Amino acid sequence: MSKAKIVRDSEGLFYGVKFLCPGCLYSDGRPSTHILPVNWLPPGETKESPHNAGKDHWSFSGDFERPAFGPSVNTWWGGPSTEIPLHRCHSFIGINGAAPGQIKFLEDCTHALANQTVDLPELED
Repeated sequence: MSKAKIVRDSEGLFYGVKFLCPGCLYSDGRPSTHILPVNWLPPGETKESPHNAGKDHWSFSGDFERPAFGPSVNTWWGGPSTEIPLHRCHSFIGINGAAPGQIKFLEDCTHALANQTVDLPELED
């Protein structure tokens, strides 16, 4: 099993790379999925999904067992327009103090893993 996987759009074009975040939990306690558009294409491919046009892109090491992304990943969800309190998850994955395959949560996270470094969870096939 790996800690990152390729995501494709409905046309089969490369969309990005996904991983599970152990700090951002669904209501049942499972880690949520984050998908990042990246400056990397799978070997042999020459274009990515047009759905990524104009979106920010992260660097990606190309290693699915011990991934590294840059720069930081900063996610917000919830807030006044929803019934969910505002949450923030800000992390480094495989860089800046996190070894490849680890996620380092920064102090401005609103979840229980703020200021901690943990292994990324394995993704099921």
